Amino acid sequence: MTSTPFQRPKRGRRPRVLVVEQPGEGVWGAQQYLLRLAPLLEVRGYDQILAAPENSAVARAWRQQGRPHVHFPVPPVRKIRRHGDQGPLSPLLLARELARTAANVRRIAALGSALQVDCIHANAHLSHLEAALGGRIAGLPVVLHLHEVIPPGIAERLRAAAVRLADASVSVSKAVADRLPEPARNRVTIIQNGVDPVALAPGPAHPDVRRELAADPTAPVVLSLSRLVPHKGVDQLVRAVAALPGEQARTQLAIVGATNLHPPFMAHLRALAAELLGPRVRFLGPRKDIAALLRTADVFALASSREGLPLVLLEAQACGTPVVAYPASGTTLEVVCDGETGLLARQDDVAHLAACIARILTDADLRAHLARAARAQVVSAFTLERQADRQARLLDELVAGGRGHRRLRTRSAMQQGFTV
Repeated sequence: MTSTPFQRPKRGRRPRVLVVEQPGEGVWGAQQYLLRLAPLLEVRGYDQILAAPENSAVARAWRQQGRPHVHFPVPPVRKIRRHGDQGPLSPLLLARELARTAANVRRIAALGSALQVDCIHANAHLSHLEAALGGRIAGLPVVLHLHEVIPPGIAERLRAAAVRLADASVSVSKAVADRLPEPARNRVTIIQNGVDPVALAPGPAHPDVRRELAADPTAPVVLSLSRLVPHKGVDQLVRAVAALPGEQARTQLAIVGATNLHPPFMAHLRALAAELLGPRVRFLGPRKDIAALLRTADVFALASSREGLPLVLLEAQACGTPVVAYPASGTTLEVVCDGETGLLARQDDVAHLAACIARILTDADLRAHLARAARAQVVSAFTLERQADRQARLLDELVAGGRGHRRLRTRSAMQQGFTV
């Protein structure tokens, strides 16, 4: 598999953006954003080149769209601590990451120069500081995309430093922007996520999909759709469905998603689900038929402890599927108005989460109201077209500013060899 060949630009060409991505396993919200926005930004005059690991899922999907890609060799996991996120700092791991960061800064600067791009867009958290520094070297404007809330610590401080260095930053929600210190926060533009309300629209449940979701297709179905990592709270959702009373005790749970990065959590989740739900739970792995899944489920539930702006909640609302969620660091509050466009359970309160699910399952009028109101909200405020318009305007400002304020390009960045 080879990267798409690239030709030198000609005078009068369309502006060109280098999109730097350091993905983990799979294609999740941040990568879906790239893939969905690419054709819309193209219509608005922008060509984009993806720099990502050649065999990553997002690079394969990008190439399938017929868009140019260059290999950016980074591993799916980068860490400076032993024994997980809370373990002690490892001098060896820290030294390795500092060397890797320095190499990536030089690589981004060289790619920007070799491809003669007009702007660098850093989509992944791990690429933010590297892209901001690489843009400085190459004399190119840089925009960062902040997709998620980051727990306090080194990573949060590095994000703030990157935002101060970059020319512009986009936050998917006010809650994400508010986690930054004030000098950095003032440099952020909030552009909320959007979805396609035509592709994602209410429709009939498909019997075949229903049989995939549930051992008993006549029973209510709660759908979980997320990466299977600890902070997504799928284990709490298992406990909530297991706690449903009376007639709701037949309720099935369909879990869509996967992870290769947290095998101990996956083992724990499967064991817990088998113990509490037995045949009433199904693990379906990653799926692409999101609209069909959402139309077929009775409730969509998200029990995260932190989110940026949950794309999957907007997808469920667009399909008219009632949603139950935790407030998740305040971010979910921007798309779920309790009792109007969904139900909000108290954070980490499994009993209240179960009560909210039961309330939706037993109240047909509430289900219909939530579905109508949520769908209307998406159509009016959270469309992909609206997101693309706002992002294109931001790129217009950056590209119009050009490179005049950035004359820090170095000889090494100009001369490093990259095959594109």
